[in-house]
Amino acid sequence: MSTHTENTAAAPVPRHRALRREIAAEWVRLSSLRSTWWCVAAAVAGMALFAGLMGWTQLSAARDDALASSDVEFAQLTSQGYFYLVQFSVLVLAALASTGEFAHRSAAATLAWNPDRSVVLLARALVTAALAAAASVVAGLTGTGVLAALLSGHVAFPLGEILATVFGAGLCMALFAALFVGVGTVLRGTAGTVMAGFLLLLGLPLVMQLSGVDLVDDLAALTPGLAGIEFYAAGDVGFYSAPFDGPVNVAVVVGWTVAALLAARCELALRDV
Repeated sequence: MSTHTENTAAAPVPRHRALRREIAAEWVRLSSLRSTWWCVAAAVAGMALFAGLMGWTQLSAARDDALASSDVEFAQLTSQGYFYLVQFSVLVLAALASTGEFAHRSAAATLAWNPDRSVVLLARALVTAALAAAASVVAGLTGTGVLAALLSGHVAFPLGEILATVFGAGLCMALFAALFVGVGTVLRGTAGTVMAGFLLLLGLPLVMQLSGVDLVDDLAALTPGLAGIEFYAAGDVGFYSAPFDGPVNVAVVVGWTVAALLAARCELALRDV
């Protein structure tokens, strides 16, 4: 009887059950931090402020010249709000989620509780990505509402295009969150992760475009920030025209995300906490 009890206690937990348990633990950890909700609030407030400023500018132009209102694109303005503001809130959220335990020396306890490092990394990426997607959709709907309140009497309101942009951006921000969870796990420092993310999303592609070399300019489209906005803006960015269209932009963001998570998994396997 005692042998049966010992064997039952020693039986390994199925991976799917371990993943569900780890997802629940990651959610409790992430949702209990005030910094998490500051990042969410920054995404929503930033988009609302951006939409208000852009909407007021377009409204003034429409009042001065009714023909100018025909050039206003709701989805384009919303996508620019994601590019300039929301994606950086997602970056900070992912950086804090992935590096906080290393900073506070609590990662050892997490891995002692669940030694399967693949499960821990996957759960962290999924929880952070889900929260980033939800926050991004709320931010997009908020910004669109502000734009509609200011401009709906002057320009058409293509609901289908707007929803495609908002939910496409939600998917892209989820991938960005997973990407920077991987980067943060490799670098293990919040400042380094935020700096690397800023370079990937904005700094590096801008420098490449300033090079004046056509090949380098085209390669900038393969960075996650520019590929991302081409994806969720459906090619109607308003300030940038990529040499690549369609599914290739999704593939670029997915490729960066997978590469970052694979590097993070190797780092966890090779380097002790």
